[in-house]
Amino acid sequence: MEDAKLLIINLTARTYRTEIIPEKIVRHYIGGRGLGAYLLYKNLPAGTDPLSSENVLIFTAGPAQNLSVPFSPKAVLTTKSPLTGIYLYSVSSGAIGHNIRKAGYMAIMIIGKAEEPLYLHIADEKVTFHKANHLWGKDTLTTQKLLLDETKDKRASTAVIGPGGEKLILYASIITEGDKFRAFARGGPGCVMGSKNLKGLVISGTKTYQPADPEALSMFKRKIAAAIRENSVWAELRRRYGTGDDMPFMNKVGMLPTRNWQTGVWEEDKLKGIAPMLNAGIWPRKNISCGPYCPNPCSHYLEIKSGPYAGVAVDGPEYETMYAFGSNLGIDKFDAVAAAASLCDLNGIDTISTGLTISFLTECYEKGLIDRNYTEGIELAFGNDEAVIQCLKKIIAREGIGHHWGEGTRHLSATINGSSSFAMHCKGLEMGGYECRAFYGQALQFAINPKGGDHHGMGLPARSEAADGSNKVIKGKGEYLKEDAIGRVIADSAVVCVFPRKFLFPLFHEMLTALTGFLYSPEEVTKAGMRIIAQERLFNVREGLGRKDDTLPPRLLKEPLPDGPYKGSIVPLEELKDEAYRAFGWDLETGEPTPQLLSELEVN
Repeated sequence: MEDAKLLIINLTARTYRTEIIPEKIVRHYIGGRGLGAYLLYKNLPAGTDPLSSENVLIFTAGPAQNLSVPFSPKAVLTTKSPLTGIYLYSVSSGAIGHNIRKAGYMAIMIIGKAEEPLYLHIADEKVTFHKANHLWGKDTLTTQKLLLDETKDKRASTAVIGPGGEKLILYASIITEGDKFRAFARGGPGCVMGSKNLKGLVISGTKTYQPADPEALSMFKRKIAAAIRENSVWAELRRRYGTGDDMPFMNKVGMLPTRNWQTGVWEEDKLKGIAPMLNAGIWPRKNISCGPYCPNPCSHYLEIKSGPYAGVAVDGPEYETMYAFGSNLGIDKFDAVAAAASLCDLNGIDTISTGLTISFLTECYEKGLIDRNYTEGIELAFGNDEAVIQCLKKIIAREGIGHHWGEGTRHLSATINGSSSFAMHCKGLEMGGYECRAFYGQALQFAINPKGGDHHGMGLPARSEAADGSNKVIKGKGEYLKEDAIGRVIADSAVVCVFPRKFLFPLFHEMLTALTGFLYSPEEVTKAGMRIIAQERLFNVREGLGRKDDTLPPRLLKEPLPDGPYKGSIVPLEELKDEAYRAFGWDLETGEPTPQLLSELEVN
């Protein structure tokens, strides 16, 4: 494998330099998520304020980028989250990872803070700094178009913030790929970028690479093509409906969070309003690719032609957005969900955190904990799409009460008496769309996830639990989760899509060996996954987190499911944590990786 390079850009000094990443680090951490976790731990002192100039933004590609690897339109961003105050990584689709590699880098680390708004143009080995005052206040789509026009670099990828990042909304996102609206979304990376006065990046290059073993890579590609043919039903559902095809199944098994997680089942007539499989003729969506080298695109593009939201054009929406603005807010209008998603994309804020912040406020309103004076006249109610759009506009403007709403659910629950039990976040990050009171592996994943309420950072066991019936088994659940987590971590480090995990994960050792020339056995892949998981855990331990912080909202621990196939279920979390800590090699009392484990994994 060629030397892996790290580009370090100092916004304060307007300088840049390149370092070679040691071969041992590349082999041990692979790239993407793993390399980002290592670089963050080594370059960010404990206790750093996420919104200070000392915080860093680390964009990483992996060995799969720029080598025509199937399912490789991916990149990772790593930083310290302003929403949670802990470790954060975020994965985006699109061509940006390929362009990072084409520019000659495995990683780009941005440090410091610009005195005035800037954007960066990274073209091969040259970095130029440009004033961005004229772009401040513009939405993400307009900004990306202007950046490509100004740099005259049509081959490039862009990564920009909108008003959400500029106004330091704590769950602001970074948007890439123009009107495809790919996003580094969760945990507020756009807020960090805004705090640095960095409006955007333009990245391109001309560098090419060769795999270490071209014939082995060709064989890997043939196996992937064959697996897609063998899984034709899955492939066709993803192409036609995207991740939204999951909604009817999720509802059937009682896993679809509804009305701020009060239940996991939504009324069937309501579900029909937004589930793509059930209304394809009402709101037809155009299938598009999220980026190059995806053999089975699952992304979609939608234009609303009539009704109160006519004129809205949006990517997707995909499952998590349909959950956050649909079932979880009781909204059964697909056009309203699309309109909310569009506002989030154009202004650069995370759809999950935004939707859950509003659903939390809605339950507070219905319980009488807040009133019209608090909401500045908005009549909150589940199913009221007009109220949701009004809330969104207040959050985006960050004026009046909307300023506080931009701080997220954890902050709001600390200011509204009697609301903490149904503030649906873990470690400050609002939860992805998997009601887990009866799916113990998924509940455990949420609890120990290094970035908080993300639904898949340690795997997505809910799907396999639903398939094999092990969802309420406690014994062995730690090992069950560990296997899933390792696959997820390696995919995020390679960097490749996780949707085809059924047939992609068993081939990781073949793929990595063909790409890098390092001999990765299945055992070494497992060890690399464990190493990266331990590295992420160490970052949070250094920030003072431990066993007490691996928890879930009280609703999931104390309020039994009121209906559905698993009525009466709650999460037996402490028993599950013991299972996980034993499986991952963490101390049972503290939750910290043991010295023996760190020595075996060569983590320091």
